[in-house]
Amino acid sequence: MPRRKVTPFARFLLAMIIIIPLAFAGASYINGEDPIQNFRQLVGMEQTAEQPQTDQAPAPQEETTTASSAEELKRENERLRKELEQRDQAIKDLQKELEACQ
Repeated sequence: MPRRKVTPFARFLLAMIIIIPLAFAGASYINGEDPIQNFRQLVGMEQTAEQPQTDQAPAPQEETTTASSAEELKRENERLRKELEQRDQAIKDLQKELEACQ
């Protein structure tokens, strides 16, 4: 019976089928991640909790803005405006300093 030879390309493919998954698992493990979970996410085998598994439309969300959260938003807005004004002033000061150096 004739002996069949495996071509170098076939050997390469067989090696890659083994080496690539091992390298992927090793890299995931070294990074402190779960290699199986990473593979499932990469391939798309697992749906995340955010994606609905049924075709039902999501229930409409109720208005959650209350007086206290509105006040918090106003305070945050004022804080950000003051921070923006400070940075604008710092930019103007630096531009003046640059013009003075030239």
